Amino acid sequence: MENADQDPAGQQAQADPQQAATDPQQAHGGSEGKDYKALYEDAVKESRKWEKRSKDNLEQLNALKQSQGKPDPTIEERLAALEKENGDLKAASARAKLVDSVAKATGLDRAIVATLSGADEESLTEQAEAIAAIAKPQGGAPRVPEAGQKQKPGKPSKKDILGIEDKKERMAAIAANIDLFK
Repeated sequence: MENADQDPAGQQAQADPQQAATDPQQAHGGSEGKDYKALYEDAVKESRKWEKRSKDNLEQLNALKQSQGKPDPTIEERLAALEKENGDLKAASARAKLVDSVAKATGLDRAIVATLSGADEESLTEQAEAIAAIAKPQGGAPRVPEAGQKQKPGKPSKKDILGIEDKKERMAAIAANIDLFK
């Protein structure tokens, strides 16, 4: 009770902040007392809101930068890559022409010549000739006809005619090829 009797102005001071909060004109420019604590808290709250927005924007910016990865290559980098690719294609074309000419000159299959390691025409031709010497028979043995392939019709030999079992056919073959039996 003593408090109530001693400070009637204190009660009025406690009522003023509530009234100031309800009456904006008095809180922001009235001639009576301003509530600086409330104004400070509002300013801090507003500052925190904008600080949070700023941090969120910074996080979004960093995430966007990371998602983009490396920027597009410069014109010089692209030009250098295209020149390298062009050089590689020209080298491959020149090698193909070289392989074709050596294959034609040596009579080997193009696929065999393409596997050789010669860099110039002389070394490639030398290697191809060495393979051709190994791959081709050097004579003496007659060529064997391919399996399953019929021999070309022509004059039968004396042995073939005598090997015919049917007497009538054999006699007809002898008469047709009489020059073999003279």
